Amino acid sequence: MLKLFYVCFYIGIIYTAASFILGYIFDFMGLDGDIGFDGDFFGYGISPLKPVVIAAFLTVFGGVGIIAHKNNFNNKLSLIIALAFAITISFLIFRFVLVPLYRIQSKEVVGQKELIGHIARVVLPIRDGECGKIIYTINDNTYSAPAKSENQETIEKGEEVVIVNIENNVYYVKTL
Repeated sequence: MLKLFYVCFYIGIIYTAASFILGYIFDFMGLDGDIGFDGDFFGYGISPLKPVVIAAFLTVFGGVGIIAHKNNFNNKLSLIIALAFAITISFLIFRFVLVPLYRIQSKEVVGQKELIGHIARVVLPIRDGECGKIIYTINDNTYSAPAKSENQETIEKGEEVVIVNIENNVYYVKTL
């Protein structure tokens, strides 16, 4: 039984670390993708079988099982304790992290093309073709983005600008 706990724990840790590292590398390279099997799950609208929930389950199951076994609980009791903790933690992550994030994401999706013509405010000055920073508001949420001047002009902090183009997640703006 101890071997099962160690295998689950290390698979969870390795999967989490690999996901983090590969996600960072692929994000840097501009490669991304998404696979989802969402449906209505008891009114939540998303499936609880997300990779982050599975990784949390495996890691907690293995870790708690190892701790219980090392504290001289028998195999059956260690398994029950590990399952109880793993299911509880996985549910909490699903219910209080993933569901709220999914709801926010699904109602706040605004395409970049829809932002063209939107008014923004400069919060870090844009000088000599270098990047500055703008903030803009969509549906009562404020977002920030790197920005360059369309005409290579200097735009000072606090000035209002209009978004005229977006390339490689850099917002090109001009003064009003």
